[in-house]
Parts: sequence; C-alpha cells; structure tokens
Amino acid sequence: MRRRSPRARLLRVLLVAVALLPFVPRLTRAIPGLSLLGELTLRWFGFQCQRDAARSLVFLGEALPVCARCSGIYLGFGLGALLLRPRLRPTWLRAWVLLASALMLPDVLSEACGFRPAWAPLRVLSGAILSYPVGVAVVHAARQRWRAT
Repeated sequence: MRRRSPRARLLRVLLVAVALLPFVPRLTRAIPGLSLLGELTLRWFGFQCQRDAARSLVFLGEALPVCARCSGIYLGFGLGALLLRPRLRPTWLRAWVLLASALMLPDVLSEACGFRPAWAPLRVLSGAILSYPVGVAVVHAARQRWRAT
C-alpha cells in the first residue's frame, strides 16, 4: 500500500476548504475573532466577482458574496478535490474544460443579451462542470510531483 504525501493531503484539505469560502462571511459574522476572516473573504470576492445580489444564491437568509456561477466554480473545484474521480489524462482534461467552456458560453451570452433572465441552477451547474475536473487534476498532479521528489 502506498503512503500518501502529507503535503498532498494538506493540499486536498485546503482545496475543499476553498469550496466553502462563499459561506465564510455569513458564518463568521457573529463569531468574535473570526469576523476578520469574513471581511478578508469579502474583499477577495469583491476583487474576483461582480457580486450581483440578483444572481446570487441565498444562504441563511442572506445572499452569498459571489454570484451563483462563481459559487458553482468554488463548489465544483472543492468537490473534484474531495472525490478525485475521474482521473483524466491531460488531453481529456483539456477536452472537458474546453467543452464546459463552450457550453457555458451560450448561457453567458443569452443572459447578457437579455434573451432570458439569470437562472441560478444553470449558473451553478455551468460553473461546477467547468471547475470540477480542475480540482481533480490539481490534486493528482501534486501527488505525482511530490511522489517524484
């Protein structure tokens, strides 16, 4: 039986924790000493997402600090790191990400052009499908790299 690298295990835990970041501001607000962590994540989200409340999911009665698509990206990435299946060759990984991007494009364009309103389930799904294989690939690549050293 092969021993797993502690660094790879730590990376996996960190990537799963990244998936939970959209929930941190709401969960830490009422906890003394942790509200700073919530504020830091809010600043990060302000940098990387438009944060349109109309396009955000609601958690504990409050809109998440990122849009539904970014929530899907975070959750897909963490879920991929957690499940680690399927293990894809680089060619298939690129094909998956390219196909997911191609499927996301009509969603983005049809919403941006006003052909239809934002629909949170589709936004979450398109983000998760795009990021899931990347989470899997990052952990497998790290394991392989750290096994070689």
